[in-house]
Amino acid sequence: MTARMRIEIAGGGIAGLTAATALAQRGHSVRVHESSDELREIGAGLYLKRNSLEVLKQLGIFGELVSYAERLAFGEIRDERNRLLLRRTLDREEAYTVLRGRLHELLASAARAAGAEIVLSSKVGSATPDGEMTFARGGRAKADLVIGADGVNSAIRDSVGLTKANEKLPDGAIRLLIPRIEADRVGLSTEYWSIACRAGVVPCSPDHVYVFLIGPQWDSPVSQVPVDKAYWRRQFPQISGVIDRIPPDVGRFSRHAYVTVTGWSRGRVAILGDAAHAQPPNLGQGAGMSMANAASLAELLDVHDDLPAALAAWEASRRPVSEAVQRWSYRYGVVGYRWPRAFLGLRSATIRALGTIGPTSRGWGWLWRGGMNASLTAL
Repeated sequence: MTARMRIEIAGGGIAGLTAATALAQRGHSVRVHESSDELREIGAGLYLKRNSLEVLKQLGIFGELVSYAERLAFGEIRDERNRLLLRRTLDREEAYTVLRGRLHELLASAARAAGAEIVLSSKVGSATPDGEMTFARGGRAKADLVIGADGVNSAIRDSVGLTKANEKLPDGAIRLLIPRIEADRVGLSTEYWSIACRAGVVPCSPDHVYVFLIGPQWDSPVSQVPVDKAYWRRQFPQISGVIDRIPPDVGRFSRHAYVTVTGWSRGRVAILGDAAHAQPPNLGQGAGMSMANAASLAELLDVHDDLPAALAAWEASRRPVSEAVQRWSYRYGVVGYRWPRAFLGLRSATIRALGTIGPTSRGWGWLWRGGMNASLTAL
């Protein structure tokens, strides 16, 4: 077991706060640095599946979170002709959609309750492999472990030379919340495909429905905010009523990113979340993988006698899973916006086959759950 450590974390998002909670609950002295002047999470809804739900149970916030969440019973994919391609029955496993901000609030409360300190308006500039963190406004802090959970453009990752590539992808998404009405199907998550765009509709609280609109940036209405409702109704006439309910002042377009790294740690510095494996959100595992990896890091620091051994074991166990999910999330998106229009029927047949043939279906289930159950060998 490693001695109790002084840990400095850059980034007060879901990855950083999960790490802070898990580490502080194990007795480490933890301080989180958030560059903004308030602790907030940008986004709308998110999916929580087996890997992240186990973390929430370990941290003691599962019950409070899911009391205001939507438990999923079914997940569907429909093609450009509104034909049902896949229908996943979820009654034998736990899967939820939640308000992203609600999860963030509960993680912050849990971190503070465990003794972690959260410092606002504290922008981290860099780190050194010997565990020294520097700040953009001057000053330094020395730690036994520095964690970079500071996002896609991570200053921690870049400063210790772990960046291999930080790519902006050709597609992106608008994510938003709309008011929930009685006609919204309880427990149903549906993803609709058009020629090069996708839309998702899923309740995520008693009062809200989470909507995401995904498409290639080269088609200018895709990124338009306020949402170009006429454009999206043409893409998805079957959900015109949902699109009509989008308020005029919500949503933001975000380009998808893809980060690859040479490693997850160097010396006394480790990276988490988007800093290590930013990916398009096509498998709904960006937050889930970040939470699972944060919890695993805290656990392995307790198992191993020294920091180098713990970090090596952590990367060996978690990096292959994370990067497999990342790669397949990217490939899924490419199928969405790059498939030739003349062969859309083949795309539908391929998706249906991959989702229903035994071995590949189990492989997709493994990806969807964030590397839990079955295996990836079929994919």
